[in-house]
Amino acid sequence: MKKEVVGLLIIFSNFWILIQNHKRLPQKSFVLTSLFIVAISGIVLFSGISINLYNINNQAQAQQQAENTKVNKLWETPNDLKNPESVAFAPKQNVLFVSNVNGKSTLKDQNGFISKVSPSNGSIIELNWVTGLNAPKGIAISNNNSRLYVSDLTDLVEIDIDNGKIIKRFNAPGSAFLNDVVSDNQGNIYVSDTITNTIYKLDGNNNTSSLQAWLQSPQLNGPNGLHIDNSKNRLIVASLGDLSKPGAGIEVVDLKSKTISTLGKEGTTSPFGGLDGIESDTTNSHYYVTDNPAGKLYIVNANGTGYGTMLDLHTQGTADLGFMPSQNTIIIPLMQDNKLVAYKLAQ
Repeated sequence: MKKEVVGLLIIFSNFWILIQNHKRLPQKSFVLTSLFIVAISGIVLFSGISINLYNINNQAQAQQQAENTKVNKLWETPNDLKNPESVAFAPKQNVLFVSNVNGKSTLKDQNGFISKVSPSNGSIIELNWVTGLNAPKGIAISNNNSRLYVSDLTDLVEIDIDNGKIIKRFNAPGSAFLNDVVSDNQGNIYVSDTITNTIYKLDGNNNTSSLQAWLQSPQLNGPNGLHIDNSKNRLIVASLGDLSKPGAGIEVVDLKSKTISTLGKEGTTSPFGGLDGIESDTTNSHYYVTDNPAGKLYIVNANGTGYGTMLDLHTQGTADLGFMPSQNTIIIPLMQDNKLVAYKLAQ
């Protein structure tokens, strides 16, 4: 709207000059020119109002959709988990894998571990399934469901799911705070580093590949949650901002060109905050996004035209959520409450 106002000021400035010099023009030319300027002013003003009303309408529709989506709590785990940060559903094994920081999120203390949780009722199958990690956060399951990839401060850890053993550690050169992990349909693994504004990539087509910096840009603004939209060949990044003062939006990265664009207008048609986890519905038309310090779950239009609040959990630490598409169920780690909560979504 500001651009429209500036445009009108310029038009009226020129109109004033025209009035001051109208004696130099024939009356007919002066009238026609005046009518033209008035018409253009109306178009500019009307288009600005139309755009503003369009955005307001979309935002209202997004909030209405959030309110119309019924969110029914299914279960919660016992609070035996230790600062659970991320959860991922393995359909082949029908199990939830949960990363537990178990202490400070920046320390290499070997206190971190991975748990196995039942997706049907939230019972803890095995609390200390894989141990010896530092501060594990993001989790991704390989395309063939045989490997679990976990970020661990400056390493990406590869775990054999069948035997629960760590196979390999991939060091991320220059990293400081690896966060979320995601895989695409080619088997490539992407890892965010919140502090260095970097996305790392592990080539899934090369067994001897190493973890390399794939994209680094201040525009990523503290990248946290990652989601791959395979249908549009793009990486969606839920950003946290500065760790000491969280506040950022959602960035969209073209996987081919690596160009970065901001989704919608932060705080108006897309959320702005300490964004953490991000998942998509089955159609990739909406994103589910958690705000860690605000304790909220948002639903966001994938085209950036609006968003709404689905849940306010009234607690800090809503972290990297998981999604079970076949059951339309969201699982949210509550880091400070040491548990997971599961919600069924229904229109």
